[in-house]
Parts: sequence; structure tokens; C-alpha cells
Amino acid sequence: MTTTDHVIRVVPGNAALLARTIEHELDDRWIRAFAASINDTRPEVFDLQQVGGLLAHPVFPVCIEWPLIEHGAPGIELSTDTLRLGLHVSHHIEIHAPLRAGRRVRTVAKPNLAQARTSAALIGTRFRTYSEEGELLVTSDVYTLYPGVRLVGSRRAPEPPYLFARTAKTHLTPIEKFTVGICDAVIYTECARIWNPIHTDIRVARAAGLPDTVLHGTATLARAVTAVSRSEFAPENPSVTQVSCRFTGPVYPGTTLTISATHSDEGPVCFEVRADDGSPAISDGVISFQEML
Repeated sequence: MTTTDHVIRVVPGNAALLARTIEHELDDRWIRAFAASINDTRPEVFDLQQVGGLLAHPVFPVCIEWPLIEHGAPGIELSTDTLRLGLHVSHHIEIHAPLRAGRRVRTVAKPNLAQARTSAALIGTRFRTYSEEGELLVTSDVYTLYPGVRLVGSRRAPEPPYLFARTAKTHLTPIEKFTVGICDAVIYTECARIWNPIHTDIRVARAAGLPDTVLHGTATLARAVTAVSRSEFAPENPSVTQVSCRFTGPVYPGTTLTISATHSDEGPVCFEVRADDGSPAISDGVISFQEML
């Protein structure tokens, strides 16, 4: 079916019938390359001699989920031009059991939300990743906003979207600063195996009205999760169980980012990422930990 640009049509039907599935073999090379692309050399994600084998970084699930939404989320129809208008606006990852090298996993994507916003369409997708034995390993909710796009039809989330913490940020403590290099998006693209030309092709970025290519939001998120995990705000042997955030600003090459964090009253660690001019790249970030046994 040919769709009109700047229109998203909701495909009618039960979400289960619209599901997409993919299987992956998780190997040392992929898990370690992802860690290297975000400068994370902690033994559990990088040391090939780690007892028990490598663990995937908490944000690594985005790699195995990407092929299921690369050409548009399940349950919708849209043109390529419309697809490229999408902005990844929020993400929630719940880790039920760690992803480990040497395991084969199956990921299922289902439509979760299609909602008209003011001059925009918001699309939500839920991913669940299982082991070969059927154990649920990861649940992810991804929300993409399409500005200037008209939504035809709708789909309500089967349960309320994850509520992000809005803890007062007056006591956030800077924990890490880094400058985004011109090669960072290219390296992350190849190591994560997530290819979207707006991140690496200046021609595509400028055609979309951007001044330069944009670093993947999940690359910035992964750097933030690593920084918090090795900070004073994490337990001694941290194992991440949940990560949530809003992506609130583009990150261009040459931008210097500061990651800041604090404990929340509810227990998780709150974090944010800002550029030196004060503009936010990631807001309302939350990380939950349990101590690794």
C-alpha cells in the first residue's frame, strides 16, 4: 500500500496479530564492541576473561530491538519520508535477567500506543526478549514522536505508560563530562549495528533541517548509565534492573556533555545530561539497581 507523506495510518487488529519477531545470537564480539563504542571498559562488559562470561550493557537491548522498527514500528503504515521525521522521545528498559554472551534470544515487538498529539503523532512499541527456554529477560517501551504528521486511527496503550520521576534537580551532582567526537556516531552505528543515516550522513541530516549529524540518543543514554553505575550513587556491585529517560535535545559533534545524578526519595538514582550551554539532552532519567551477587 502506498502511503501519503506526513501521514501515519494505524493498522487495525489485535496487537498480538501484528507482532514481529527476530532471533539473535549474543556473542562476545557484539557485546564488547557496544561497550567499546561508549568507552565502557568495566570488566563485566569488556573483559573476555570475566568469570561467567560477558554481560551485555543495560542499554544493549536497543541493538537487538532495532531491526524490528528500522523501517517503522509494527501496527502502522508510513512512507520513508515520514519515517525519517521520527524523534525518539522516551525509553524505558526493565531487565528481568541479564543478557549474557553465548545465549540465543528471541525478541517480540508489538504496537503499544498510537496517539494524536498537537500537530504530531506519538507511536509506542513494546519489546519483550526471551531466552531459548522461554524466560523473559528484558521488557522495553520505546516512544517516537512524528512532528507535523497526521495520525489516521489510534491505539490505546494496554496499560499506562511508565511514569518518569520528576524529582527536583537542585541537588544533582556532576559525575562525568565528555565531548562528542566527529567519529562517535559512526563508531556507535557500526558497533551497535543500528544504522540510521541521520546519525552519520550530513546530507540526510541537512535535508531534515538539522545543522549536523546527531549522536544516537541511546549512545548518550548508555554513556550516562555507565557513568552512574561507577559513581558514588550506585551500590558496590551494581546490577541495573530499570532504566528510563526522556530524550529532550539533539547532540551534535563537538558538544560537551555533563552527566549529573542524585538519589531519589523512592530509591532509584535520578540523572540528567546537559550541554555546556545548559540545554538538556536527557531529562527525567531514572536508574534502579540491585546488588550483583
